[in-house]
Amino acid sequence: MTGATHLNAPEAPQLITRIQGILPTACIVSLVLGFATGGFLASLSSASWTGPTIEFFDVLGTMWINAIRMTVIPLIVPLLIGAIAGSESGRSAGAIGIQTLIGFVLSSACFASLAALSVHGVYSGLTLDEAVTEKLRASVSPTDIPTGDASVATWFKNLIPTNPVKAAADGTMLSLIIFALAFGFASLAAPADVRGQIVSMCRTISTVMLVLVQGVLLVAPIGIFALTLVVGTKLGGAAFTALGYFIGVHLTAAMVFSLGLIAITAIWGRLPLSNLIRGIANPISVALGTSSSLSALPAMIETVRDVWRLPERIYGVVLPFAVSTFKPSTAYTWVFSTYFLSLLFGMPLGPKEIVFVAGYAALFNATVPGIPGGGMIAVAPLLLALGLPIEGIAILFAVNPITDRAATAINVLSNLAITTLVAAAQRRALFG
Repeated sequence: MTGATHLNAPEAPQLITRIQGILPTACIVSLVLGFATGGFLASLSSASWTGPTIEFFDVLGTMWINAIRMTVIPLIVPLLIGAIAGSESGRSAGAIGIQTLIGFVLSSACFASLAALSVHGVYSGLTLDEAVTEKLRASVSPTDIPTGDASVATWFKNLIPTNPVKAAADGTMLSLIIFALAFGFASLAAPADVRGQIVSMCRTISTVMLVLVQGVLLVAPIGIFALTLVVGTKLGGAAFTALGYFIGVHLTAAMVFSLGLIAITAIWGRLPLSNLIRGIANPISVALGTSSSLSALPAMIETVRDVWRLPERIYGVVLPFAVSTFKPSTAYTWVFSTYFLSLLFGMPLGPKEIVFVAGYAALFNATVPGIPGGGMIAVAPLLLALGLPIEGIAILFAVNPITDRAATAINVLSNLAITTLVAAAQRRALFG
């Protein structure tokens, strides 16, 4: 069996087993049909029944995504604590954490560098006139712009949770992960019998949560269809030349980077290409349907555990750490987005400014809040530093429903790639 809803055949009813077999294809088909149906409903906006229909699917999609988010914290925290407490020593868990950090820093730097080197040529075919600029500015409402304090100082201040329970209730994932890391490493100093109880409890909770997640993901095609249908209706049939070009740049970059990540994972991770594609199908489908790396986490865990057979001590540390901390796709999306805005406002960036944007994006992509439109908040200081109008955030946010899905897919692929490479490095260190 494949993907995010794998169950052992002897334990699964025959019907569920059949659903699991077609689930990856069903998710992709649901994604396409959702966008197509949404666009069709948008063209029938004058009909009285379209409003209630769209509202119904909005409720349905929100219920499904909330069902996934419900499982994330009780899945991540015990998984991370159990992986660290169950390691032979703090040195083992610490080495995995350091390798994970190095992997994501290098991948972010690579994404940012490639974007900086290509951005001028990529946008050389885009021509803008005043009429297009006015239409773009008028296409969004200022009330749609996310607000918040995205300063680096505030990010560090909020890094350590004053109340872990409140951090869990607020969904402040990075703070919660830091608490889980501290708890896991502290448990290594506890007596062996106490540490054994902690590991047993964490693995029990994780196992039950994965069963719950498997049930939620069985209806993934329905949830993905509902979510993408609503997005399709909001986009409608409006076609702006500049926005279309901008979207095309992001989608093309995502395809290029995804091919590179797949190649790296297959070569250095020593995974057969067929097995690799089979493993990434469900996580990528969930990422494209939900725009949420957190929502794709259960699918990623199922892939590395059941399809690629990676050890829990690896993925139990790498994936929660990666999902809660790193947004490597931001390293290239910020470069392309800020350069686009500079052209839009008639203030094209020079080589020095482009290098500055690439460095900023590579270093500070971890400051992106884990909320819808969070990247729009975190990019605000960058726009101010470049002297670009902050109103540009509204334009980026207008196309975020499309570009963010591609960026989330790259984040998910990066998480899987780094997990595989860390596992390979650990194997070489163990066996030589």
